[in-house]
Amino acid sequence: MRTVRRLLGFVLAVGLMVSAMSVFASGADYSYTDASGMTIQEVMGYDYSQGGLIYGGEYRGLYVPTNKDAIWMNMNDGEDTYIYSYRFDGKNWVHVTTGEVYSGAGLVSSGGSTKKAKGPRVLSDQEVLEIKQRAEAEAVQHAASEEGFADIGDMYRAAENNMSAGEFYNNAVVSTPGIENAVTVGQGGNLIVDGQVTNMSATITKVTNRAYVDSVRIEQEGRVLNVVDVSYPAVNATINFYMPGITGEEDIVALQYNAGTWVNIEVAEIRADHVTLNMTGNGVVAFIAK
Repeated sequence: MRTVRRLLGFVLAVGLMVSAMSVFASGADYSYTDASGMTIQEVMGYDYSQGGLIYGGEYRGLYVPTNKDAIWMNMNDGEDTYIYSYRFDGKNWVHVTTGEVYSGAGLVSSGGSTKKAKGPRVLSDQEVLEIKQRAEAEAVQHAASEEGFADIGDMYRAAENNMSAGEFYNNAVVSTPGIENAVTVGQGGNLIVDGQVTNMSATITKVTNRAYVDSVRIEQEGRVLNVVDVSYPAVNATINFYMPGITGEEDIVALQYNAGTWVNIEVAEIRADHVTLNMTGNGVVAFIAK
């Protein structure tokens, strides 16, 4: 089933992605190193993901320092320039020239001056699990959208019956295991019950067990057009099935599987693209051109 295979592929990709990112954390162990012994070239080429620098009286790094009296130069933007400098005003880190309150990345830090900058810490098992769950949910939603489903629930409901998005949303079966070039069978409502047209519809779902197809071929000669499962909220009903490609000239019989045997269903009408049956209950129905 293509949907399930693609979904498994997405989940595998998510697992690899989470594994690759699991060494990163929120900056709780981010620290700053005194850079007074470094050359200007070393400072300019420094990798701030490994920790911050205290240089020229400023804390330069990806996370705000614990020293609230310092000026912090935000290196998340990759620009070593004063326009990204902030000072703590007792409540927030604010831009030194504009006064704008900083709300971006890097607001968590335990960093102070250390002899050696520490790298990012390993995420806890719980953090990895939460990231993985969010990523998997996003991946599944993406898979559902790619397959044409409006939401994940619809995709799962369709997958239970091995139906595509087109089949699921159009209440139709386009292909059936064991039938080559099956004729589409759909149903658009307006069931006739007790002689009255109603707003009832019959639900059409796919028959995935090809034993039904094999057995009806033994029971009835002719070309099997399709075999579908039909359910509707009544006992006796006249149901108009949409079957594109039918000309109205064919001799079509319908049989329903009932307690281990195939029984004939009365065919009320055959016309272009439609076959109408007088049904007496839910079940698996086979359409055969004699």
